[in-house]
Amino acid sequence: MTWTFAPEFDAAARAALSAGKPLIYCAPPAGWAVRPLLERLGSAEPAGPGTLVLVPDRLQALDVVAATVGLPVAQPARIATGGERSGRLLEAGLVRTLVATPSTAIRMLSRSALKPETIGRVLIGWPELHGAGTELDALLGEVRAPRIVATGSEAAAADFIERFAHRAPAVIAGATPDEPGGAVRYAVTAPPAVTRMVEAALDRLQPESTLVWDPYGRFGPDWTGAGMAGPVAVTGDIPPDPVALAIATDLPSAAALAALHATGGEVLILVRPAQLPYLHLLASPATPLALTSEADRARDWRDELREAVRRRLESHGYEEGLLALAPLFEEFDPALVAAALLQLGGTLPKAGPATPDVPLWAHLHLNIGKRDGVRAGDVVGVMLNAVGLSKEHVGRVDIRDTFTLVEVRAESAESAKRGLAGATLKGRQLQVRFDRK
Repeated sequence: MTWTFAPEFDAAARAALSAGKPLIYCAPPAGWAVRPLLERLGSAEPAGPGTLVLVPDRLQALDVVAATVGLPVAQPARIATGGERSGRLLEAGLVRTLVATPSTAIRMLSRSALKPETIGRVLIGWPELHGAGTELDALLGEVRAPRIVATGSEAAAADFIERFAHRAPAVIAGATPDEPGGAVRYAVTAPPAVTRMVEAALDRLQPESTLVWDPYGRFGPDWTGAGMAGPVAVTGDIPPDPVALAIATDLPSAAALAALHATGGEVLILVRPAQLPYLHLLASPATPLALTSEADRARDWRDELREAVRRRLESHGYEEGLLALAPLFEEFDPALVAAALLQLGGTLPKAGPATPDVPLWAHLHLNIGKRDGVRAGDVVGVMLNAVGLSKEHVGRVDIRDTFTLVEVRAESAESAKRGLAGATLKGRQLQVRFDRK
């Protein structure tokens, strides 16, 4: 039987949507998973966006916009940049679905490019991934439109739901399993690189047959996998026909993963950085697969450079440079001036296998905290000495009263978890699990 994604909206959920009351939508932190919800939200108001979708980062914004393709009630959809063009398009009524990070939406509100009274509804995408939530809380204090909370875990978002969707009905589109499922391999990537990463996987693994699960329709009808392996089938559903390798181009739900396991002899999942904690709830063991080459890293660097320039332009922290370069703009095309500056170097990112600008971190939960007298240096020490990680692969250490959260580079997460399990710190034997942060 073919697996398809068709979550059920019961009478209470339909009534909440119709009346503009809060609703909870439980689904994996992936753009494809909110498409059935967007389909039910209807058209935009003429004065502004029908739906403001708030997401943790730009990568998830790209996936949400991709999920609206072919969905007339959600189109036109646009990723908010915070710039004047987004404001002009909104004012002209040319945006039905605006996808933004909280910080970008706040900037647009402060400049009146986005007006609270014109927003039809707010869809908060996976608040448990937004961090401390101060920006998100501040934004929702300004925007009083009806709220829908999409969350990968009601437990992880319980505090947020209590404050912004108290006693709201819930649609269970994809719940987390009680225990992780079978083994998978994974690679961290960004939406623009998905096709390239699938081709790299086919080239690396050389499967006799492959199913590519593509819920966004990113692969064109003429795509053949570049002839690098055996037969390749691309589908938005998951048929039961057995294949040697099943590739998910985004994080699946637990049900979708079960279908992929039933179909594929081996399962590879392409995930975004923020999805890693959820992936470890779905599958165990989850083993990273290196698919990047020097050419890939060069392309990633170009993406990183563009993102760095975009953030600088959005932050308006470039006035001094603009004054210095204004005379050159009268002599040369500004694009040529920018290219010359890039060749000169300066403070711009350098090409090479540097850490991408997106947070490639997993979070480990340790059963030891302030009450045990533990310090950040103690935790870092055990990570370096007992586990054998390099300092660059250990991030922020957040020590709470009874537990500690540690950031670990994604590619080292599994080995760090195994190395810490059973180790002793401050006289206590460590218990370690992946955190939903």
